[in-house]
Amino acid sequence: MKLDCQITEILQRDFNSLWKCKILGETLEITTPYLLPDSTLFSLFLTERSGRYIACDGGSVWEILKEYCSLPEREIEAELAEMAQKFQVKTGEKDEAPLFFKECSEPKLISSIAFDVANFAVMTTSALVSAGTDEPGIPPESRFERKVDRFLHDVVPRDFTFLAKEIPEVSGFRFGAVLERRSNLWLISFVTGSTATYFRKSVNDVSKSFQHAWESSLARGHRLRRTIPIVNTDARGYDKEKLSWQLGDLRKDSRESVVEWDQKEEFADFLKP
Repeated sequence: MKLDCQITEILQRDFNSLWKCKILGETLEITTPYLLPDSTLFSLFLTERSGRYIACDGGSVWEILKEYCSLPEREIEAELAEMAQKFQVKTGEKDEAPLFFKECSEPKLISSIAFDVANFAVMTTSALVSAGTDEPGIPPESRFERKVDRFLHDVVPRDFTFLAKEIPEVSGFRFGAVLERRSNLWLISFVTGSTATYFRKSVNDVSKSFQHAWESSLARGHRLRRTIPIVNTDARGYDKEKLSWQLGDLRKDSRESVVEWDQKEEFADFLKP
C-alpha cells in the first residue's frame, strides 16, 4: 500500500467508530476513544438540566485512582483539586465520591466541554497512577518538590527573580527556592517526609538553615525579607500532633512565615511589600 494523505480518511473512520452512545434515562453515556490506565475506554455522561448541558466523568476518575494509584488518599485529593483547577473542571459529589464536570448553555459548545472532561480524565489518571507506581525511583519527597516548584512558578509575580538555590551568605544549605526583588531576598524550603522520622529530620534541617540565614549578613544588611517553609500536609510522615513542638520551633525559626500545603493560597501574603 502506497501511503498518501487519503490515509486520514481511514484514520478518521476507525477513530470515529470507537465512539458509542447509550441512553440511560435522561442521560447519555458516550464511550470515547480515550484510553484510561486500566486499559478501558473513558465514558462520558452528558445531561441537560434547565437549559444547561453537563459533561461529567461519572466518577470514573476517582474509581481508577482508588484502584490503581498507590499515593495516600490525602495526596490524591490534593493533586485532583490542583489539576481540576488547572483544567478549569468543576467538582461535584455522588455517594461521597468526587465527580468532575464542565457545563455550557449553548449546544455548539458541547463538543468542547466533552473534550475537556475527557482530556482531564485521561491526563489526571495517567499522571497520578504513574506517580504512584511507574516511577519507583522517584521518592515522594522529590515529587513534592516538583509540585511546589510548579506552584511557585505559577503564583510568584513577574517582578521577582528566581536565583540559584544555594547562596554564599548561607553556605552549606540548599533551599527549595530563592526569590529576589529589589535586592531583597525570600528563602523558601520544603518540609516533607515519607515517615515520621524523615519528616522530623526535614523540619530540623529547615529550621537550622533558617537560623543561619537570620544570623547571616543578609539579615544584618536588611536584605532578608522572609524565610518560608512550605509544609507537606499530605505527606505520610506528617502528624501535626506528634510533631507539634518541632513544628512550633519551625514557626519561630521562620519568623511566623509557615505555609501549610493544604492552605497554600496563604503563600502570596508573604510576598507582599
